[in-house]
Amino acid sequence: MRRLAARVETIAWARLGLFFGVFAVFAIADPRFAGPNNVFTIFEGFAWLGLAALAVGLTIIAGELDLSVGSVAAVAGIVAVSIVEDIGLVAAVVVTALLGMAYGAVQGYLIHRLKIHSLVFTLGTLIGLRGLAFMISGENTVVMKDLDIADVVRHQLWIFSPFSLVTIVVFTLVGLFLVYTRYGREIFAVGGGRQEAAAAGVPLVRPLVLTFALSGSMAALAGALTSIKSGSAGPAAFEQLLLPAATAALIGGVSLLGGKGSVIGVAVGTLTLRFITSGLSLGGAPFYVLTLATGAVLIVVVVLELVVERPVVRAALRRRRARRRARPGAQAG
Repeated sequence: MRRLAARVETIAWARLGLFFGVFAVFAIADPRFAGPNNVFTIFEGFAWLGLAALAVGLTIIAGELDLSVGSVAAVAGIVAVSIVEDIGLVAAVVVTALLGMAYGAVQGYLIHRLKIHSLVFTLGTLIGLRGLAFMISGENTVVMKDLDIADVVRHQLWIFSPFSLVTIVVFTLVGLFLVYTRYGREIFAVGGGRQEAAAAGVPLVRPLVLTFALSGSMAALAGALTSIKSGSAGPAAFEQLLLPAATAALIGGVSLLGGKGSVIGVAVGTLTLRFITSGLSLGGAPFYVLTLATGAVLIVVVVLELVVERPVVRAALRRRRARRRARPGAQAG
């Protein structure tokens, strides 16, 4: 519990203030915003975007970046829709997620082995997998015949659905893995400093393989469940997934410098983004307003992070905390 509390404390108060503030503003402005049906819609958006944000966020924490998340989701969606009626919903989702995990593990190993920066390597896999999506789909949208399976995925259970509940379970398991296992802590270690991690005896290949394996599996899971939910999958789907996913991760406190972030933070960032999108949509705002609002929030958060991470600012904050601890009444309180 101490380690979990320490992770929770790493979420900046400003981000929590933004999270609750955005919700409060929209809830006051429009009574429909906090209603069960709209909250259900928010969690439905959280389901697919949250998995992608967690995939991207983990690679950033490890000091890398997986640009192929959208292409993995597209291929996974086509595969899942093609096999779900033959082997069943659960089996199709599990098989697709395992395929995504295997792909991610190979990608992570090759990035380490070939000494190629992930930004360059995953740009190539982004393009290659998109071509694969067009090839296996015959350049057409793959459609499910049995839409009852889609109803299972999107069935409303108060403010949740099986899709959003699966996402919450995945977030919980990944969070526990990062906090309570040695392998999870190694991901933070290599992201904070490769040379320091290697000097401390951390094998660099294992964290990278694990990080990209998790990224691949979550991207595949997002693509499979989203496509099954809609009853169809197309090769051009999820082309715009990467940017909102990265935005949600950064809003949630994942550092661009690597080695810093949390699963809870990614969840907070994703929900904050969904609050903004849902609130503006209820008000009838055009799409470009949603884009401008999202971009503005991201810029503010990133600028604040870069300012706080400056050595001068960090030193000033440390001195301030030291003065507080040195006050006579600090220990008594």
